Amino acid sequence: MFNRILNNKNIFKLFLAQLILILLSSCTQNSANKEIHDPLESMNRSVFKFNQGLDKYVFKPINTEYEKLPENVKKGVSNHAKWASTPVTVVNSAIQLEAENFSTSSIKFLLNSLTLGFYDLDPETKYKTRDFGSSLANYNISSGPYIVLPILGPRSLRHFSGNILDQSVSNGPKNHSYNSTILPMSILSNRNTYSKVIEDIYNAQDPYLRAKILYTENRFNSISSTKLLEQQKQDEQDEFEKLLD
Repeated sequence: MFNRILNNKNIFKLFLAQLILILLSSCTQNSANKEIHDPLESMNRSVFKFNQGLDKYVFKPINTEYEKLPENVKKGVSNHAKWASTPVTVVNSAIQLEAENFSTSSIKFLLNSLTLGFYDLDPETKYKTRDFGSSLANYNISSGPYIVLPILGPRSLRHFSGNILDQSVSNGPKNHSYNSTILPMSILSNRNTYSKVIEDIYNAQDPYLRAKILYTENRFNSISSTKLLEQQKQDEQDEFEKLLD
C-alpha cells in the first residue's frame, strides 16, 4: 500500500521540496518578522506585470460575472474550497504541536464532510489555518527570498516550498481530477473575496511594492503562533538594548 501511495509524481514533489529546504537553510534571514529579501526584483516585477494583465483580461471579467451569482452560491464555493484544504491545517497543527487547533480543525472537517464542505454545519467554531510553510517558520526555518509566481502571486521561498507538500496532503496521490477543480475554485473565490484589496494594489503609486508589503504583513500575521510572537518581542527587545549600549 505504501508503494502505491508514493507514485512517481509524489516522489518528485518530495525531492523538489527537500531541495528547496536545503536552499532555505542557506539563506541569511533568521526570523519570520524580518522584511523578505527581494534579490529577484527585476524578474518578480516582470511576473507581477504578467499577473496584472492576466487578471485584467481573464480573472476580473470572470469575477464580474461571478459576482452576479446568489450569495449562498458564492458562500458555498468558498466553504468548499476551505473545507478541501482543512487536512493541510490538521497535519500542520500536529507538526506544530497545537493540540487545540488540531482537534478543532479535525472535528470540523469530519462534520462538514456530510455536506462536502459546501455548507458549514458549525459556523461558530473557528480554527487558525496552518500550512507547511508556517510549520517551517515555527521551527525557525528562514523565509528565504521573496518571489512572485505566475497566477499564484507573491510567496516567500519557504511559503512556496510548503505549498508543494501541502498539495500532496490536501489532494492525495490518486485524486488529480479532484485536485484540478479545487485550485480554480480557490482562485475564483479568493479573487472575489479580495477584489477591493486587489484594486487598492493596482491603484497604488507602485503596485508591486504595495503588494509586497501587504503580503509580508498578512503572511506573518497568518502564520504567527505564540512562539513566533514571543520571538518577535524578544527580537525587538534585543534591538532596543543594542541602541542603549
